[in-house]
Amino acid sequence: MSSRTMLGKASAIVGAAAALTIAASGIAAASTTISPAAATPVTATSSGLSFVTTGGLELYCTSVSGSGTTPAAPGNVNSGTGGININIASVGLSGCDLEGVPATITTSGSWALNVNADSGSPMGSIKIPNGGAHVVAGSCVIDVTASTAGPVPYNNTTHTVTANNTGTVNFTSNGGSASCPAAGAGTAKMTGALKFNSTPGITVTP
Repeated sequence: MSSRTMLGKASAIVGAAAALTIAASGIAAASTTISPAAATPVTATSSGLSFVTTGGLELYCTSVSGSGTTPAAPGNVNSGTGGININIASVGLSGCDLEGVPATITTSGSWALNVNADSGSPMGSIKIPNGGAHVVAGSCVIDVTASTAGPVPYNNTTHTVTANNTGTVNFTSNGGSASCPAAGAGTAKMTGALKFNSTPGITVTP
């Protein structure tokens, strides 16, 4: 075997080993840390949140609020992928209307903000539990089923996750009025910013 052939095989082995090292490093880098741990209280607020259905109908709320805590250590660190959930309880949506028709929204279950730094940058997804919201606007009745809006960027400076016509919010409708989505299952996109207020503010890092 010529020295050139041996060198080529050696280079191939070194190259394969380097590729494995890079791949392993990439896997190891997928992690998330929330700081500080067990921050209480954490208040989530929004000055406006809208849900637009695939048919172009808009449900808009002028105010959104909720409260929760970041997980206590070691739950504030995930060394793998998938991020960490910050549970949001007592979610309230007020000043709402569906295509101009006043709407009342009753929420239930634990909503959550899932934050992750799997890509190296902080991201957030708003998770709504099955049956998480019951909407009544005149004769129109809508029930939100299990949904995730995101992931979208989470800003470590403003402590805000912002959705812009993002995600898939699933719902069922009774189709009870002209301003109501058609009866049956449907989807909507979410737009709005959810700010997490605490002292100090919540940061999300790899």
